[in-house]
Amino acid sequence: MGIRKLRVAVQLISAGVAAVGVAFGLKVVVPGIAAGCAGIIDTGTILLALPVVAAGLVTLTQLAAVALVGWVVPAILVGGAVCGWICPLGLVQDVLAGLGRKLGLTVHRPPGHGVLLYLRYATLTATLVLGSFAAYKLWYKVCPMHYLSYILLGRQEIGLYSALKMSVAFGILGVSVFVPRFVCRYICPVGVLLRLANGWSLLDPLLKGKTEIVRKGCRGCKVCTVCPQALDPAEAFPNDFDCMRCGRCLDCPIHLRMIGKD
Repeated sequence: MGIRKLRVAVQLISAGVAAVGVAFGLKVVVPGIAAGCAGIIDTGTILLALPVVAAGLVTLTQLAAVALVGWVVPAILVGGAVCGWICPLGLVQDVLAGLGRKLGLTVHRPPGHGVLLYLRYATLTATLVLGSFAAYKLWYKVCPMHYLSYILLGRQEIGLYSALKMSVAFGILGVSVFVPRFVCRYICPVGVLLRLANGWSLLDPLLKGKTEIVRKGCRGCKVCTVCPQALDPAEAFPNDFDCMRCGRCLDCPIHLRMIGKD
């Protein structure tokens, strides 16, 4: 099985687990679904504001469970590969990006790319601050997967306020038709936390050999049209902070032709 097929299979399994969790009201923590995103961010919020625990809004046991399952363990195991392989929202964005490519609408680096990269830090900071002082789960309120999962299962009550939030969330998601992985690249605060482990996760030793393969075969395009982050794989894979370790650079047609000449 090729890297692409294997990645899609893992994403579909993850989405299935997420759907089961939502359907049965289970608190299944899978990074990329509403419960997973909110859990990871809430972990950071509570760590910054331990009085929340003292106030009884969440127990230390709940905090530890969410931190370990939703954030610490995935980060230690695979780092940013959670974004590239496990997050169901990433699968939705990949489908939208595929549509954009077929229609010739893809923009690999939109105007203001450098500035847009700071949005994810702003989202993370705002989520932590609002969660700490106002108990407001910002990312949970605007994460597209939150509304997508509940709508698909008919469990979302539509009101004026909900419709407004959904419009914003789906509007952000829809940009992925033009800019691959727009949410991951510029908006999502969860990926910021998970990719902190890039370079020291347990997956790293397995990627060392792949790193040399990428560097040997990469032609050094000015803007990579294969990498959803538009990074230079020869320099970024697999430990750059923005690398999702999706492995697309290993499937690059140019790369494969270069390797075939040796």
